[in-house]
Amino acid sequence: MKKIFYLLILSFVLVGCKSYVQIFETKTTNTNIEDGFYIYETDTLKITYAFWAKKGILSFAVFNKLDKPLYIDWKKSSYIDNSNKLNYWVDEERSKSVSYYGSYFYEGPLLKPGYSINEAIGTINSSKIKIERITFIPPKSNYYRSQFYLLPLKYYKLDLKTEFTEVNRNDNPKKKTKIFEKFYSKENSPLIFRNFLAFSLTEDFNEEFYVDNEFFLSNIKEMDYRHYKYREKNTNGEFIYVRPYKKNTSFYLFPEDKSIEHRKRYDDKK
Repeated sequence: MKKIFYLLILSFVLVGCKSYVQIFETKTTNTNIEDGFYIYETDTLKITYAFWAKKGILSFAVFNKLDKPLYIDWKKSSYIDNSNKLNYWVDEERSKSVSYYGSYFYEGPLLKPGYSINEAIGTINSSKIKIERITFIPPKSNYYRSQFYLLPLKYYKLDLKTEFTEVNRNDNPKKKTKIFEKFYSKENSPLIFRNFLAFSLTEDFNEEFYVDNEFFLSNIKEMDYRHYKYREKNTNGEFIYVRPYKKNTSFYLFPEDKSIEHRKRYDDKK
């Protein structure tokens, strides 16, 4: 009886190994890439963006370069998804605001650009953003924000005719695996998103200035999870996990049984 039980456990594990991941790459129209991060910089401020997380999270840091305070008015600022305006701040209780933002609202731990991301829980950082309308940023200091999912879906349904390349699998080069891939320009991208921020050098916002950073989804890859994340020995002979597709300008989803391979097999049986 015990043998049957262990065989069942083993079969579940083996089945679970055959899973997929979708990698979403982005491009920008008005920021630069420095050290793997999107960067927008002026004489006044520097904004650093990082998206790497499940569903993608608009996480960014605003650094005040001045010797005097900098202020952000979140009521006058917005995250814009395909021309749909989502407010950073609403004059309601937090529970109502969560309903207002819907599936786009991220209320997990704060994601600081450059911090390690754990795919199971999201991040190693446990602090949260305080909901406030006006944020005061002291001279020569950073303010961090992470509030919206970029693609609040369980999976993205790629066309069954999506082209693929066959390569050696990273975890086992003796085996082949398919990487399905779809490219987009800004004109046909399924996701164009902007971060519109209202700033002032005075708390009463007598004189305002704005930053409007724009990004778009440029590429989607779908692959076997074993190709995406695998173990190898480092120089010390220790096993470490490697994710060659991980980038701060990208993010990911786990489509599970909604993968192209699964849907193709299902369609073949019809």
